[in-house]
Amino acid sequence: MFSKVSWYFQRLKKVPLKEFPYRVNVILKKILDNYFFKTQYEKFPYKAKINLSDISTLIEKFPEIKNDILRNTESILEHRFEIFGIKKGFGNPINWSLDPKTGKTWPCKFWGKINYRDGKTFGGIKFAWELNRLHHFPHLALAYRVTKNEKYKDEIFLQLKSWLQDNPYPLGINWIMGIELGIRLVNLVYTMKFLGDVRLKPHYQDLISYFVFLHGRHLYRYTSKFSSCANHCLAEALGLFIAGICFPEIKGAKRWKKKGKKVLEREVVRQIYPDGSSFEHSIPYLQFVLDNFLVYYLFCLEYKEPVSEVFKERLKAAFEFINHILDREGNYPLIGDDDDGFLLKFWFKEQNNFVSLLNTGAILFDRPEWIPDNAGLDCKTYLLLGKNTFYKYKRLKAADKLNNSGCRCFSDSGLVVARDDSDPEILIVSNNGPLGLKPLGGHGHADALSFWLSVKGQPVFIDPGTYLYHSGGKWRNYFRSTRAHNTICVDGLDQAEIVSDFIFRDFYRVKGTQFEETEGSWTWGAAHSGYMRLRDPVFHERKISYQKKDKCIYIKDNISCNSNHLIKCFFHLHPSCAILSRDNFFTIMSGNINVRLEAGEKWTSYKLFKGSTTPLSGWFSPGFNKLKESYTIRLSADIKCSESFMCRIFLG
Repeated sequence: MFSKVSWYFQRLKKVPLKEFPYRVNVILKKILDNYFFKTQYEKFPYKAKINLSDISTLIEKFPEIKNDILRNTESILEHRFEIFGIKKGFGNPINWSLDPKTGKTWPCKFWGKINYRDGKTFGGIKFAWELNRLHHFPHLALAYRVTKNEKYKDEIFLQLKSWLQDNPYPLGINWIMGIELGIRLVNLVYTMKFLGDVRLKPHYQDLISYFVFLHGRHLYRYTSKFSSCANHCLAEALGLFIAGICFPEIKGAKRWKKKGKKVLEREVVRQIYPDGSSFEHSIPYLQFVLDNFLVYYLFCLEYKEPVSEVFKERLKAAFEFINHILDREGNYPLIGDDDDGFLLKFWFKEQNNFVSLLNTGAILFDRPEWIPDNAGLDCKTYLLLGKNTFYKYKRLKAADKLNNSGCRCFSDSGLVVARDDSDPEILIVSNNGPLGLKPLGGHGHADALSFWLSVKGQPVFIDPGTYLYHSGGKWRNYFRSTRAHNTICVDGLDQAEIVSDFIFRDFYRVKGTQFEETEGSWTWGAAHSGYMRLRDPVFHERKISYQKKDKCIYIKDNISCNSNHLIKCFFHLHPSCAILSRDNFFTIMSGNINVRLEAGEKWTSYKLFKGSTTPLSGWFSPGFNKLKESYTIRLSADIKCSESFMCRIFLG
């Protein structure tokens, strides 16, 4: 109870006054729904306007896909699912409120009374929500499409009926968050698109109509606004738009479509900056944001709905941004939160969604330079764009491409991306951006002036990732902390104080990035005010210079202060890296890559960590609920006044 009250107190402190009427209105709606809404099974005329996907060449173009689909769907038929690396049977009928990690079932009571932020009693809510996104429904539809076996189609509607019985509106965890409802609607519609030209039984039609009505009603009634208006509102709006356009005969459909369209057209200029980056300052979340806008754009093309020019320009900007931050193997820095959250999961083996997005964007906008060198046409792109995709992709793949080598400053995000395509290929991404989205900092990390390095398509110095949300405890705090990033930490404190899982107390300011390019080098730098809050204020400025001829990176950290402080500098390595250390020299090896780090003489202490729990250090999270041991190098020095520190990284 205390933690819940504390959270509300901290949350209210961040809320602007104009947001209070909205919050009061939501509370009143909850009271009305809790005490007066009665779940009644309503029938609506089933006149769905769902255009079937033309994927007739799927097996021809992806010869192994049939076996992959059937292997995947066999476990679905048995109600066995893998949720964030956890393989679990969900029972028969499926327990839609089960947390697969803890084995506990969330209560079936009014959704507004469930404390979903409590990660201890039942577990982290994401684990229970994930199955309810219905990502597996399109897989069952594809299994039916390639086999014509009725069992796959029937399973979809058996599960849909089971879901409605297990989640009688307005009861249960699956009505809490609008983003979950929006994703469910999108996956249901694509399920219908993939099923093909089939005549649905009347009670199947009734199930779909009632499911869509409940979701549309709730999304229209509970819209994310103000400080809650981030990536969640995109899935909500997309769900409304698609439900409205595909089920026009259902009560409320016309206004759903209108509202969804209005929000998506408005939010694209807010949530995707002109430089193509995400306004939440999270690179992993950009794939989710872009997928929502992409699907909206595809449906507008399909249903002859107008799309603004600025919408298309922001889409292109996002594709261009992604094109710059991926190395040749599709790796990218995990700046900000990463929860492995997807709008669509149209794949049956491990898939890099950023590579898929670039494939799709290249075909839509005729941009061959966006196709990664080592990429092939992926299943998700084919399923989204249809059977003519293969020929367009083949033409673009063979076309001449622009050279991406060079240094570019993305001013809106604060990222500097330096790419040297000569041998060995070098990609450096420096983070000179803000903490996250104000007023909460939600998906941001305290990582000012950190950097990420890839050599020959192999990440070397990394951002360690996210690992967990509500159930993370000390792990959640660690992965958001300053010491979990390749930057300077002062007196063991974070650049911004962490208040709760998604709230920072204060926002530091990052001084504008300086950038200079000469014939043989690229130099950039910035400074932040995170430690100016200390009794003796500390100002941190970092300059990074890349010498192209020598393949060497120079890092200079200037610390300005007037008193004693403990300065620590961290370098986090990818789990594939081995390390040899001698005094202030560190040799880092991974395959045929050899990188040397030389710490300047003013660093007086050097320590290696790998899989340490006291203190937490030496960890990498490649995805949600995934954890690997990795090396972390920590340099330390006690200072009495202002000081400068140097490090050199040799990439030969």
